[in-house]
This record gives sequence, C-alpha cells and structure tokens, in this order.
Amino acid sequence: MALLAAPAAVLLLEGWVHRDALAPVPTTHYLGTSLGSAALALAIIVGAGTPLAWWLTRLSARVQAWAEALLIVPLLLPPLVLGLALIFLLGPDSATHLAWTNAFAGLVTAEIYEAAPYFVLAAWTAMRAVPSAMVEAATTLGWSPWRLVTRLYLPLAAPGMAIGAAMAWSRAIGAFGAPIVVSYHPAGLPVGIWITLEDFGLPAAMALALVLVVAALPLPLLATGLARHAEH
Repeated sequence: MALLAAPAAVLLLEGWVHRDALAPVPTTHYLGTSLGSAALALAIIVGAGTPLAWWLTRLSARVQAWAEALLIVPLLLPPLVLGLALIFLLGPDSATHLAWTNAFAGLVTAEIYEAAPYFVLAAWTAMRAVPSAMVEAATTLGWSPWRLVTRLYLPLAAPGMAIGAAMAWSRAIGAFGAPIVVSYHPAGLPVGIWITLEDFGLPAAMALALVLVVAALPLPLLATGLARHAEH
C-alpha cells in the first residue's frame, strides 16, 4: 500500500508546494474541457454500454468468447496507437468524412474508445453473475425483458456497474494517448499537463496534475460508496 500511495503522496506534496506556478497556465480552460468531455463520454458509455452488456449475456458461450476478445483488444493497444487508428475514422480525409480531429467531438470520441471497455466488461461480468435460477423463475412468471432488466439485472449488477463506471470515468478524464493525437485542441487536463510541462516546467505541470486528481476523485469515491451500499 505504501508503494502504491507513494506517487500520489509526491503529487500532493509537490503540486501543493508549487501551486503558485499555475498563475500563467489556463487552468480553468483545461478543467472545463476535461470535465465536460469526460462527463459526456461517461454518459454515452453508460447509456450505450448498459444495454450492450445485457445483450452480451444473452449470447451463446462461443459468441461471448469472441465478444470478450473484441473488448479486450482496445485495452491491449497503447493509447497512442488507438489514437492513430482513430485518425483513419475521424479525420477529414477518412471514409466517414467527420473531420472531428482537433474538435471537441473528437476529444469525446477518443475518451470513449479508451474508457468504454472498462465499463462494458465490468457491467457484463456483473450481469453474468445474476443467478440463472432467478432469471428462469422470473421468465416463468412471465416477466417482460424490460421488467427483467430493471427489476432483476440492474439491482443485482449495480455494485459491479458502479465500479465499472468509476473506472471508465477515471480512464476518460485521464485519457492522454488517444486525445493528444486526435484532438490536441481543445486540450483537456492530461494534454494540458503536457503543454504546461513544455511551456512552464515541471513545478507547474505537477500543480496542474494535482488539479486533475482533485477534480476527478469525487465521482469514483461516490461510485464505490454506492457500490458498497448496493451490496448491503
């Protein structure tokens, strides 16, 4: 635990000591961009990932194995490589002609691709843990798919889904590799830390990194607290 806490302790100390170095840094811009993009990315991930996770539980074991592999591949790719791949999907000369590079939509998309697998895998695992006997009993009683999801799957899978949402939020707001390729501007806090390091040096970058942690921490703490409450 001491080894795991050491980087956070250094960040807390150095970031607080050098907080005055943030004066020339556009901290408010970086913070607003990160909070807005990560919140939108999380809403899309949870909104689309929840029905996806439930649908995956309905597939055969063989198809689920392939689906697991497809979800794991983005986690294996270095984020920088993921960003390079997204250029071929989001760039102005891509087949989609979206021209989302260096745009807020591109930043949100990059964060979704980095963070979505964490939530989907966690939600899927939690839903697969719902006892099959309970599902069969509810089906025998004539429950509709909607009632089955809302009254059985979601309540029992809530702790795992909350943890998945916390991981997805942390990954989205801390995403650097894909956003720096896809959307260098507008810059969120992770890319802003890199720019600050180059322009103003390490003390200012450490102080801005502390801002990132302070801004991102409340939601994961709330989610883990809700997960413990849901277990009870």
